[in-house]
Amino acid sequence: MGGDEAALKPLRGAVDAVAVLRGGSADPGVRRTALLQLTEALEASIRRLLRDDPQAPMELRLRALAPDELPASELMGELRRRDRISIELAAAFHELGARARRVHGGEAPEPGDVELALRTAERLEWEATAIPPAPPVPAPEEPVFTEDGTLVHPVRASTPAPRHERIWVMVALVLLLIAAVGLVLRGRADDRGLDEGVALFRSGDRDRATAQFRAYAEKHPKDPTPRLYLARIHRRAGRYQDALSELRLGLKAAPDDPGLHQELGFLLLDTGHPNEAADRFRTALRLDPKSSEAYIGMVRALRTSGRMTEAERVLAQAPPEVRALVASQPPVAAPGTVPGTLAPGTVGVPGTTPAMPLDSAATSMP
Repeated sequence: MGGDEAALKPLRGAVDAVAVLRGGSADPGVRRTALLQLTEALEASIRRLLRDDPQAPMELRLRALAPDELPASELMGELRRRDRISIELAAAFHELGARARRVHGGEAPEPGDVELALRTAERLEWEATAIPPAPPVPAPEEPVFTEDGTLVHPVRASTPAPRHERIWVMVALVLLLIAAVGLVLRGRADDRGLDEGVALFRSGDRDRATAQFRAYAEKHPKDPTPRLYLARIHRRAGRYQDALSELRLGLKAAPDDPGLHQELGFLLLDTGHPNEAADRFRTALRLDPKSSEAYIGMVRALRTSGRMTEAERVLAQAPPEVRALVASQPPVAAPGTVPGTLAPGTVGVPGTTPAMPLDSAATSMP
């Protein structure tokens, strides 16, 4: 996400509607018109995100601006599959669409409708323009003085060193400074390598992203992030054993990383092992109780395994945006199959996917 400034043109054109909603007009008709205008502008900008995606198939890009050919639910699914928008934005837009339809039917907009529309607009603008900040450079420590100007930790007077010794000390300090700058620049280059891999992954260039993540993983074997993305790439391509191998390496280095447990849950779910998947999502939620995707995966795994009562209990505890997004999903298939829905765990294959074998280590990993 980020760098999609052009897609925001429709949203920026709804500035008057935003002003009306923020100003709190007392006329319900004016609020109703402004809410519908802002909702239409939001959908137009979101559709442009897909239309302008160079990695998306041309046929899909041509359909992006036609609601009759690409309904909003499919639009959200395509953008989520390409990691162009967050799950929070997708859920907020889905909920806003339901409220806009109610208002369009003649009901007056409620304060919560207006708040949701403004929050969704802010979220879209942030995600479309956000650029990862550069790592901060630590400020050098300053000497501490008292109010009268006395150094708190004074240095004892000493006999000045001979001139040639001072020169060698200065040379040594310069060399140390050069080495330190080199280490800092190397660290920043490594960080850029990981950031570039994530950007390539989000743009759909999986081959170049894989190369970036592998290079980073070799230099940083204890960092679970490249293993997580490599596993996700393999899973979405149907290379399930390769995905499992990456997750093994990641969990060996970071056994308490919630993202790795969550990805293993989706791998188990995509290969027809919903009971084991539910256990992994439960672990991910224990490590990160605010993970929307872990909640969605947990509900899907429980429903797929036929544990409907437990699934509804988990769904009742989930954040509102998760409940809204799950409500928009098609019914799950019978136990033993994995539905090809638009949820984050799918592999993008229509219909159902029969259970596929993973080696036994998949369910006994730490």
